[in-house]
Amino acid sequence: MAGVHVSTVSRVLRDSPQLNIRPETRARIQQAAADLGYRPNAVARALRLSSTGALGMLVPSLRNPVYAEITRGAFDRAWERSFVVVIAEDRGGGDAEIAYERLVQNGRIDGLLIAGVQPDSMLPDRAATAPVPFVFVNRRQPGGHSVSMHEEDAGALAARHLIDLGHRRLGHLAGPLEIDTAKRRLTGFLAVTAEAGIEPRVVHAPFDEGAAHGAMLELLAGPEPPTAVFTSNFNQGVGALAAARERGCRVPEDLSLITYDDDPLSEFLAPPLTGIRMPMHEMGAAAVDAMLSRIGGAAPVDVTVPTPPEIVLRASTGPPRFP
Repeated sequence: MAGVHVSTVSRVLRDSPQLNIRPETRARIQQAAADLGYRPNAVARALRLSSTGALGMLVPSLRNPVYAEITRGAFDRAWERSFVVVIAEDRGGGDAEIAYERLVQNGRIDGLLIAGVQPDSMLPDRAATAPVPFVFVNRRQPGGHSVSMHEEDAGALAARHLIDLGHRRLGHLAGPLEIDTAKRRLTGFLAVTAEAGIEPRVVHAPFDEGAAHGAMLELLAGPEPPTAVFTSNFNQGVGALAAARERGCRVPEDLSLITYDDDPLSEFLAPPLTGIRMPMHEMGAAAVDAMLSRIGGAAPVDVTVPTPPEIVLRASTGPPRFP
């Protein structure tokens, strides 16, 4: 219909940078495709190019708003690059093995983005010999396969904020010790408190509301509970806020609370929760870029998203009543 060779049509419709063609010919091809309602056939493309046009993404929790934003960043960048993202949830109990078999071994994807790794996961050991590239997102793994953020800086930022407000009795509701993001937040927090001559109370809990509720009650027990607490993720912040209310602690009058992660829901809690905004969307996009570079034959490299953490001040932090 356009009066040109099929290969010319193919290059125009996939916007090939190698194609040198007159603008009027390009317009004629695009108009013909629009008039015919033409859509590329993904299966035929996969057979011809040995590519599925799909990336797999394995997340540890679809409830966690952190992974919602990371996933959105990955999806947006993949869409820009003419790829789609297939999502699976790793809740433990063999989920990762099932996802690996269905997505990787069955040839349904060109690469696997692993947003978080369960402590007992077999995926780090599979990365070196897998038939498709792996990229770890929001975790640091050896071997040049990781995309991460400045977690240590976030922990340091939280500590400085609370110390600058005048708090000296500090607590940290940390994540599980075996998860490297939780360890790096804790490392940054402790580095700043040590400089200030403060020894905070630290308790560890899983990244969910119920576990954080119990851990926060533990932090608040005793004759001299902390006047300010930093939680290691947003879900923990919600559980900690509920525990403070249960104990009769007014926030921020009796207890200042700041959480790693900033979520739009924070604005609508009582009180609105001060949080640390991280470049989650940017990290998801960077992970797709790293993956497509790997698919294109580039050597694996570790990537740290350069955007620094930022405190979003709300009503849950303030100076102590009795400095």
